[in-house]
Amino acid sequence: MPTLELKYKELESCDVLVAGGGSAGVAAAVSSARSGAKTILIEKATFLGGMATGALVTPMMKNALDAKNILTKGLFLEVCERLIKSGGGATFKDGNPGWFNPEIYKWVLDEMCTEAGVRLMFDCQIVSVLVENKSLKKVFFINKGGCFSVSAKEFIDTTGDGDLISLSGISYESGEKNKRQAMSLRFMMAGVETKILGKWLQENDKNGDSPVYLLDSGDVLLSTAFTYEKDWTLKPFFEKALENNDLKKEDAAYFQIFSVPGSPGLIAFNCPRITPKDKDLDPLNNENTSWLLTEGRQMIKRISNFCKKYLPGFQNSYICQIAPCIGVRESRRLIGQYVLTADDVLSGKKFEDSVASSNWPIDIHPSKLNEKGQLRHPKNGDYYQIPLRSLLPKENEIKNLIVAGRCLSATFEAQGSARIQANCWSMGEAAGLLATKRVKSNLGIC
Repeated sequence: MPTLELKYKELESCDVLVAGGGSAGVAAAVSSARSGAKTILIEKATFLGGMATGALVTPMMKNALDAKNILTKGLFLEVCERLIKSGGGATFKDGNPGWFNPEIYKWVLDEMCTEAGVRLMFDCQIVSVLVENKSLKKVFFINKGGCFSVSAKEFIDTTGDGDLISLSGISYESGEKNKRQAMSLRFMMAGVETKILGKWLQENDKNGDSPVYLLDSGDVLLSTAFTYEKDWTLKPFFEKALENNDLKKEDAAYFQIFSVPGSPGLIAFNCPRITPKDKDLDPLNNENTSWLLTEGRQMIKRISNFCKKYLPGFQNSYICQIAPCIGVRESRRLIGQYVLTADDVLSGKKFEDSVASSNWPIDIHPSKLNEKGQLRHPKNGDYYQIPLRSLLPKENEIKNLIVAGRCLSATFEAQGSARIQANCWSMGEAAGLLATKRVKSNLGIC
């Protein structure tokens, strides 16, 4: 059989190339472009937002000491404000400004990038890179038009899975001693009478596990959950459903829902979390992820039927969206100039080259059904920082690559805290600024 030879056409060159358009990628591209660098962002999906929009990870987790002391500022607060003005964002009473509608989020991110002058290239899968003298020179990618390459002076890996890290031959790790974080397949249901659900939660929540917040706009912001570890407000419903075989044990192992601002009747599910008894699921293994998608959709069928049958306000509800992307919490992690540790997180360690501040706990979701996860917090009232060195490869490796987002240089446990969206915005913003600074420095521009 003849050998298929791929011929790549060079499209153009730029100052900064950002690979991956999630939270960190948008922040990197916008900060780079606003600083004067010619910036291209390459994204494999047909929209921006990464896990936030493709995996329906909403709302963003709170990153604040209290309602008045938000730890993430800059572009993060700007995008939250844009979401509110677009009718798809809200701030909860605890100070978390990261409640959003994933569909509105898509065009808000488009606007931020296009206004800044970022060239967006969607539906492009990076497949290879060119490295010369410990410097990245270009990336190769495919799309419906064929095979192409783009050259750049600086590169930023915000793919989440560390694709540029891997393709460049840079040191990385994945998982820890055969342990991994569980993956999820999130979905949404419409037609929920959120006021009925909210009223029931207010009347029956004795443990403070199901907060309800009524906005002046009439929006109902609420959250509730169920696991086997404690007596949640929803426990009687799950016990009855398990007794009647309407749910399987794995369906009920982790259940969490949130309402969506600006979208009456819409509920976002942070589940199902797929935790098989006998499989070690690797987010980088296609056989594993293909099985997960099939199994996840069957779990969604059972969970949605359970909601309609048992939960207040769900009687006329229906599934309106299943996430097109798997919710991946951890895959590749850079082994960089500094590896953030669990002790750094829990002790509230500060750094002179800090790029992000956070008090989110070490949050490990178990990958097996009968395993327990972790939720370990920094000291009350304290926070830790992420250093710039955790975004940089070792000094003897690639010189012009910066990493931002969940693939930062951190131990398995520390990454379980650093991975939240607010931190990704901070890391991405710092990466974009550093890339532009390097470009200008090499050109002799101050």
